[in-house]
Amino acid sequence: MRKLLLTGMVALAVELGILVGTASAWWPCGLPPLPSRFEERTVTYYRPECKTEYREVKRTVSRCVPETQEQEVEETVSVPGWREEERYETVMVPVTREETRKRTVVKTEWRQEERQRKVMVPETRLVERQYTVCVPAWEEEERQKTVLVPELREETRQRTVTSVRQVPEVQMRQEVCYKPVAIPVCDPCAPFVGSLCQLVPQIREVAVTTFRCVPEQRVEDYKVRYWAQRPETKTIKVWTPTTKEEVRTEEVPVTSYREKVEKYTVWVPVPREEVETYKVKVCEMQPQKRPYKVRVPECRQEVRIHKVPVTTYRTVTEVVTEKVPCTSWTLVPYEVKSWMPVYGGCSEDLEW
Repeated sequence: MRKLLLTGMVALAVELGILVGTASAWWPCGLPPLPSRFEERTVTYYRPECKTEYREVKRTVSRCVPETQEQEVEETVSVPGWREEERYETVMVPVTREETRKRTVVKTEWRQEERQRKVMVPETRLVERQYTVCVPAWEEEERQKTVLVPELREETRQRTVTSVRQVPEVQMRQEVCYKPVAIPVCDPCAPFVGSLCQLVPQIREVAVTTFRCVPEQRVEDYKVRYWAQRPETKTIKVWTPTTKEEVRTEEVPVTSYREKVEKYTVWVPVPREEVETYKVKVCEMQPQKRPYKVRVPECRQEVRIHKVPVTTYRTVTEVVTEKVPCTSWTLVPYEVKSWMPVYGGCSEDLEW
């Protein structure tokens, strides 16, 4: 570190040697001396700062003030209207007239005619027929039937019986007893002190024999009589319904058909043509002129007077107070710590 500082100071001295000729004019020895040491000092510097302030300034301003007045104005207006105009149109009018025409008509005449036809005629006769009928009957039949017969039975069962047995036991209990105690008594009329016997309650423990019930269970047998049912088979006679077949004879009417030829009279239509005359109304369209009135729109010129607002502007001068920014520069001090050289002494006595 010391060698670096010495090298820096020598380089500074070499650079300053260029100005030896000029420096000898103001430095008495010809060259400036080398600093003996460097000290850390607080140096005050000043930096410029811009400060803006607003001040009020009066200014004359001209502004336009609107003034509205009503003026009469004449204008020509087209007013719509209607007028009636008579026109003609051609119309097709229907006209009816009678016209005689001829046509061929078919007329029908009826005449009698005999014809033959085959007809199926029904014939009914009685015929004997046999048929089988199921006739109901009863038959006696022996069957086996199982019947439940009640009987009285005896059964041995078991049950649990609980009995209570008293067991003596000794318990300690507290009881209150009275014990005579002599208490000294002083008679205020006699000059002596006597004693008086008084019963004082005391608590003492006494052994008392009590009986405690202890339950005991035992199993015992007992007999029970009950009604039971036993199955028993018996033979019984039963009437069973049955059917038997029986052949019977009856007369049944039977209808048959036979062909028969019969004659009958028929009315037969006979057509014939005939020419007849008839009248027909015929409708024809004929042109015809007809007058009609039409409302035609038209416009007429009309002069009207109405008031219109007219606005004019007048210049008015007034004094206005405004805030104008003013910028000023001021020097603000600030401190900076830096190493400053101290001159005096020998370069070997430098303090690092």
